[in-house]
Amino acid sequence: MSLELASTLASIGTFIVITATAAAAIVQLRHLRSSNQIAGLTECCEVIASQRFFAARRYIEAELPELLKRPDFPVRFKARVLDDEFEPLQFAANFFENMGAFVKYGIIDKDIACDLRGGAVLRSWQVLLPAVRMRREVVSPALWENFEYLAVLCEDFNVKHPAGTYPRSLRRMRATRSCSAALLSAASPR
Repeated sequence: MSLELASTLASIGTFIVITATAAAAIVQLRHLRSSNQIAGLTECCEVIASQRFFAARRYIEAELPELLKRPDFPVRFKARVLDDEFEPLQFAANFFENMGAFVKYGIIDKDIACDLRGGAVLRSWQVLLPAVRMRREVVSPALWENFEYLAVLCEDFNVKHPAGTYPRSLRRMRATRSCSAALLSAASPR
């Protein structure tokens, strides 16, 4: 075997090893990204399922609209440091701010976030918008911008999927007589 042939074969072998290494690295990066996404989603799900988050959403939905009607609200809410009464509002807005940052930087896939939590994000953003505007006057025009970013993504997602994301090619479940009877008997007191 000539020296030129051996050198060519060694170069081809080196190229094959480098290509295989690069392919393995890409696969590992995808797995790492999936692991990070699962961790981020798990953390978000734990917060959303918490009693504290539930209380914060209840505060935003039930109490905040009434507070916004009070004449003293803007003065109190525009204070540099918010009083403890507004802690549930800050907790929920900060949570959605963090979730929006996770989505913006690719830690959580935007379609997954919008599909799973779009309703809560949009409803919270709509109710909080007057308060967000007030706080932005005092703190920064960029306050809760990742929350706003996430709300825009969720709104666009809903426009793109008005009937939901259930696969069109897959049949839907139908309640059968035996299924309905089983549900009724399970629900009836014994």
